[in-house]
Amino acid sequence: MHLLVGETRIADRDLGAPPYLDASTMTYDSHTLDQTMRVLRQLRHALPADVYATARTIAA
Repeated sequence: MHLLVGETRIADRDLGAPPYLDASTMTYDSHTLDQTMRVLRQLRHALPADVYATARTIAA
């Protein structure tokens, strides 16, 4: 499984869909079943520093 990361939802005029970064492949780690299913995965490679910083800002 691959983690695809998009930096924007705004479509490119020439290409249409915004570009995505193939950040890393992932492997299954574990899952839990509560009211919603939560699946944990491990990245095989660390996210690039700029992508990680952006993700932390969005998640905060």
